[in-house]
Amino acid sequence: MGSQGNTMRLIRLLKKDLAQEMTTWIDEGIISKEQAEDICTHYGIDFNDQSSPFYGYSVLVTLAYLFLGLAVITLISANWEEIPRFLRMSGLIAITLGVHIWGLKNYHSGNRNAAVAWFFLGSIFYGASLMLIAQIYHIGEHFPDGIFWWALGVLPLALLLNSTLLMILTFALGFIWFFVESSLNFYPTLFPLFLLALLLQLIRGKQSYTLFIGLIMGVVFWAEYTLAWYLNDTPGFYFGSEHLLFAIGLFLPLHGFAKWLVIRKNNSLIDYGTVLGVWTLRFGIVLFFVLSFEGPWRALLKSDWRMPGLIMGLALFFSIIGVVFSYAARQQIISTVFFGVVYLVSLAALFWVGDENDSLVFQFIGNIILLAMGIWLIIQGIKANLSHYFFLGVVTILLTGLLRYIDFVGDYMGATVLFTVFAAILLFAARYWKSQHVKSGGGK
Repeated sequence: MGSQGNTMRLIRLLKKDLAQEMTTWIDEGIISKEQAEDICTHYGIDFNDQSSPFYGYSVLVTLAYLFLGLAVITLISANWEEIPRFLRMSGLIAITLGVHIWGLKNYHSGNRNAAVAWFFLGSIFYGASLMLIAQIYHIGEHFPDGIFWWALGVLPLALLLNSTLLMILTFALGFIWFFVESSLNFYPTLFPLFLLALLLQLIRGKQSYTLFIGLIMGVVFWAEYTLAWYLNDTPGFYFGSEHLLFAIGLFLPLHGFAKWLVIRKNNSLIDYGTVLGVWTLRFGIVLFFVLSFEGPWRALLKSDWRMPGLIMGLALFFSIIGVVFSYAARQQIISTVFFGVVYLVSLAALFWVGDENDSLVFQFIGNIILLAMGIWLIIQGIKANLSHYFFLGVVTILLTGLLRYIDFVGDYMGATVLFTVFAAILLFAARYWKSQHVKSGGGK
């Protein structure tokens, strides 16, 4: 894709503000209403649906209902011992049913936003009722089950109403259950159910970056914990250096998947791909900054690896998937293959060749890769006319230089040479950037 397409993908992240800005342009006579509608249609925006100003209102109302629910629960809890057992249970059920019935009435009246708010409040009461009734009758000693049934109870409402808010509540509860269950050394077998529900909501419902990022995070955590469960000899989780290498491997298919999403014709998929691409790129840069020091490599080389063959197989699988996605998107194929090969060779060296004394060699290679990433970002930024990539590459190189000033790679002479190379690269990049902008009529 050309520079124009790449620039558009970044602009799409601000598209919710675009329709409002268009209204000002029309009032000032800069563009016509027809032109505004055409521009908004190009970015997948309905110019005539200016609902974004009410986003803040919706957030405030949701928070108000949340605190109202907490206030009622706190009041009941404060007088819990003085209330007769039968009255406790009947009162909790009555409050929960009453709020849901009122939400249903609003829904049938066509007031969907109010209905969702009331169902949200009802879901808070439903969870509190589960916990308190279980306490009354001493039901279940495994308390994560209460969180699970709370999330599972809200899930049908979220799907039936196609509500982003209720799905966020469902998935937040599912995440809490996931971590509480695993902290007690139980494998959260049914967590993929919430991932599937989240995927269904993203396909059917309105665009939501929160749900999309939640889905990606959920898949990553579930994969990491599944690996930890499999690596342990007894029921429970084993977390070791393998998980860092596994996380690095996940970066490749996710980044390739992001590139594949941005060539779709669906505006929501393009936006999701843009968000995923930006954050996987940042994750990769931060990771290599960590690996630019000797300490992490020394710790990895000292590790007692469990099932290195399995990790190597997964690494190969991730690399292939990343290359397949990049090839399908016709974007960054060479760089994906390069990082896939570097990843596999590094794992092989860590598992079967290197020892603790080789940590400085690995650190040096890590710095070279980090430098290569900075150069690649600068080149991509110049080619695609993307200032985000260009300046991210510049910052990467400068920060690498600063870190090496703090923690020298070699002696003072080596650091002097390294800084000189950095200066030459930056001067060349600046000169090339200027020449490209002059050629394209970019002005400054």
